[in-house]
Amino acid sequence: MNTMASTILAVTDLTSASYQLVGFAGFIAGPTGGEVILVSTYGAGGSRVSEPPDQVEAKLRQEGQLLESQRQWCADRGVRCRAELYEEGLWPDYVLQSAERSSVDLILVGFQPLAGADRLDTDQINRLAKAAPCPVSMVRLPPLSAFYGPAASGALTQEA
Repeated sequence: MNTMASTILAVTDLTSASYQLVGFAGFIAGPTGGEVILVSTYGAGGSRVSEPPDQVEAKLRQEGQLLESQRQWCADRGVRCRAELYEEGLWPDYVLQSAERSSVDLILVGFQPLAGADRLDTDQINRLAKAAPCPVSMVRLPPLSAFYGPAASGALTQEA
């Protein structure tokens, strides 16, 4: 059994499904007294140049609150956790910066089958995997549709 503390970086898109990824990261880091680092990019790398400044500020504030909710959710389960929200840009660059700065042991990237426009770019994943200072693991997340409707009411309270 691994007795060394693990530092796990989880790339989150702040959706309900990404709580599964956060829980999985906590499951790995928690028993060793390790830490989870949540990384998200504002706007998921899209361009917000054409939006009015007040809308950009409101969206940034909302995404910061969502990221803090995920951090708190992890911490409430007894796992040390911190969150980093980066400006728009190529998310793999921010993940690599954070991983190198924090001596990360594992990077988790969640993906959802049939996610449409939010589908991960395989070139970005390959670049991340080649440049990362540690292993990178893809984690299949449930589709967002699993988190809506009567059967989904307890989805966020389940631990991964």
